[in-house]
Amino acid sequence: MISKISGKLLNKSPSFIIVKSGGIGFEILISGKTFEKLPSINTEIEINTYLHIRENELKLVGFATPEEKEFFLKLLEVSGVSIKIGLSALSIYTVDEIKSAIINGEVELLRRIPGIGKKLAERIILELREKLSQDAEVSRIDFLWENEKVSEARQALKALGYSSQEISRALAKIKNINLNDMRTEDLVKLLLKEV
Repeated sequence: MISKISGKLLNKSPSFIIVKSGGIGFEILISGKTFEKLPSINTEIEINTYLHIRENELKLVGFATPEEKEFFLKLLEVSGVSIKIGLSALSIYTVDEIKSAIINGEVELLRRIPGIGKKLAERIILELREKLSQDAEVSRIDFLWENEKVSEARQALKALGYSSQEISRALAKIKNINLNDMRTEDLVKLLLKEV
């Protein structure tokens, strides 16, 4: 798998770029948002890539950030979402805007993306909403909370039969509480009220 390409930017347009690396010119499909972040031509760049392989086609897709790439791959998992639709989505909206539309069930916002009708918009929401909600909760909590005390509390709740998702949701509800003076047992009691 080709996950990154570094080289000289030979050509750029809102839909693709050409990067020369190791004597080869790679044509890489991009979104409008990635295009906005590109440097000038003849500059050295490094771009995150995904190699799309189908029966008789081979396409390189490029992304300005690893987050954009990760979200694009999630979109592709939905039946009916092609590379073209995925790149259109990332040209119109930022990753956070699309995630928010999916989590909040905003069908009309998704229908503004070329190639997405009502049925496909509903399928995207149905298949990705829960996954994105859980990811958002976990990432919000992880960097703020993961210390020894929280880890111990997680283990205690898991031993009581609670799932990781239930524990993450409970932690999200109390994330503004100062844990410095709290004992692990007190934290567990507090979380039990929230799960």
